[in-house]
Amino acid sequence: MPVILALVGQSMNDALGAATRAHQPMFERLGYEFREVNFSKPDASEVLNNSVAEGDIEFVFSAMGMGGDFRTKNQDDQDLNLWEAIHVPFISLLGDIPGYFFDRHVAATSWHAPLYFFPDHLLIRKRLPFPASICGVIPPIPFDATRSETIDFKKKESGRLLFLKNGNDPEQLVRVWREGLPAPTFLLLAELASTLASSLNSDAATDIDAAVTSAFASRGWDIEGSLQLRLLFMAQLDDYLRRVKSTMLGRVLAEFPVAIQGFNWEHVDFSGKRARHLPGGDYVASGDQIRQSLGVIDMSPNTRLAPHDRPMRAMGLHTLCLTNRQTFFEENFADWREFSFRFDEESIRDRVSSVIAKPKQFIELGRAVAEEFAKRHSPEDFGQFLIDTASHVRASNLNRPAGFQPYFVWPPAVLQGKHRE
Repeated sequence: MPVILALVGQSMNDALGAATRAHQPMFERLGYEFREVNFSKPDASEVLNNSVAEGDIEFVFSAMGMGGDFRTKNQDDQDLNLWEAIHVPFISLLGDIPGYFFDRHVAATSWHAPLYFFPDHLLIRKRLPFPASICGVIPPIPFDATRSETIDFKKKESGRLLFLKNGNDPEQLVRVWREGLPAPTFLLLAELASTLASSLNSDAATDIDAAVTSAFASRGWDIEGSLQLRLLFMAQLDDYLRRVKSTMLGRVLAEFPVAIQGFNWEHVDFSGKRARHLPGGDYVASGDQIRQSLGVIDMSPNTRLAPHDRPMRAMGLHTLCLTNRQTFFEENFADWREFSFRFDEESIRDRVSSVIAKPKQFIELGRAVAEEFAKRHSPEDFGQFLIDTASHVRASNLNRPAGFQPYFVWPPAVLQGKHRE
C-alpha cells in the first residue's frame, strides 16, 4: 500500500499536529497508509529514515513547508534536497500571507508544490519573485466531519458561544515598530496601519501588498523590486490588523455570556464582565467544546475568498459559526447575512445578541448551513487534491515518456539548466 508521510512538529496547543492527524481516516479510505513523522518525539528521524528506505512514498506533506529543505548526499557525495533526490513530491500547506517566513513560500525544487488554503494569499504570492513550481488552492472541506445524529442539539441550546482565539495587543506592536524602525519608515507604516484599520470591511484590508505598493507609489517610490520592504510592511500590517480585529471582538464579547479561550489577552480587561476568559486551549478538546456549544465565533485572517478553519470545523460539527462578512459565504449561502457581522462594534453586538436571544433558531441555522456545505464538499476533496497534485508534480519531472512524438523535445534543456540523460 502506498504511503503518505505527514511531517509535524511543535505548535501552540498542538493545533497543527492534531489537525494533520485528523486526516488519517480520510487518506485510509482513499487507499493509502498514513504515517506521521512527529519531530517533537525522539524517534522522528528513525521513522523518517525507515520510510525513505522502504520506498513507495506517494507524497510528503507538512504545514508551512516544514521539512521541505531536508538534505541528503548521493553516491558521489553531492549535497541534494532529499525529496528531489528520491523523486518524491513534497507538498507544503500554507495558511498565511507570504509576508511571514517567505522562504517557506518558495519551492526549493521542481519536486515541491506550495498549496494555499486561501486564494487571497496565492494571488499575492503570484506577484512576488522566485516563482514556485506547481502551486494551487486547497478546496474547502468540513473539518471533523461528524454525523448529525451523534450531536445533542437540545443540549446546545443551553451552551455558550465560543471564541477560540489567541489575542494580541495592537498598541504593543506599534511600540515595537517605533523602537525598531527608522523614524520616516515607522511614520509611514503607522499611517498605513491607521488607514487600513479604519477600513476593515473593505477589500483593501485583504490585499495588503497592493495597499503597501500603492502607498509608496503615491509618495513617489516604486517598491515593486524591493521585495524585503514589501514583505516587511506586509507581515507587520497583516499582524496589526489581526490584532485590531481580535481586540475589537474581545472587548465587545466581554459584554456577553460567551467563552473566550486563548493566550495573550492581557490587554483586555475581563474583570467584572459577563464573558468567561479561559487561558490556553487544546485542539482535540475543543472538538467537544464545539459540539456542546451554542455556536462558534470566528474572524478571517484578512481574507475573503475561502473559509477559515474554524468555520469549516463548525460546519463539520453541524454548529453555527458567526464570522465576518466574506465573499465566500456571500456567494455560497443564501442565509449568509444571518451569521455574518461587519467589523464594527454595533454589528457584532447585533449578531451576538440575536443568537443568545433565539438559540433554537440559530442552532437550526447552523445545521442548515452545515448540510448545504456538505452537499458540495467532503473531506475526501482535500485528500484527492493532494494526491492529484503529487501526480502533476511527477508528470512535470518526467524524463521523455516512451512513444511520444519525435518532434516533441522533452524535457526542454533551457528549463532544466542542463541536458538530462
